[in-house]
Amino acid sequence: MIDRRCLFFPLLIGLLSTSTPLAGFAAHKASVNLPITMTVTNPQCQINNGTGLPENVQLPLITTSGALLGDNNVEIPIVIDCLNDITKFEVTFTGGNDSKITTSNTMVDLTLSWKKGGGAVTFGSPVELSKAPFLVSPKQFDGSLLVRVSPHTGTIPAGSYTATLPVTFTYY
Repeated sequence: MIDRRCLFFPLLIGLLSTSTPLAGFAAHKASVNLPITMTVTNPQCQINNGTGLPENVQLPLITTSGALLGDNNVEIPIVIDCLNDITKFEVTFTGGNDSKITTSNTMVDLTLSWKKGGGAVTFGSPVELSKAPFLVSPKQFDGSLLVRVSPHTGTIPAGSYTATLPVTFTYY
């Protein structure tokens, strides 16, 4: 018959030896390569044949009663030409809500829509011009806008008024 005390001592030594690192064991190492790819571009794009965005957009005259004296669809050209193919070209407009920007006259807003496709302009979200309907070619994009004067109901104060449209272009 086997003495149980004889089995306990080797079992205790075995448990202690597995929880205590021994100086003779080597560390384990694993080496891997992390694949990284990158494209460096120099697109050299220009807006409206190098003239940039228009400094001023002449809107139709409006009477103090809100009647328009002229065509209420004014185009703001935004045609981008690049020397090289572009992977992605985006435009982001800020400063407005519900396709409208306010003017310095609280009785008149400006409504913006896309010339291509006619959709309403959204603010704060990038719009990819490198896709239909804005894509002309891999090197050219047409993000032109149509602006309409939107008078409020009531008497509009006479005078000259202004508005601004902040624009951010992102391309790669």
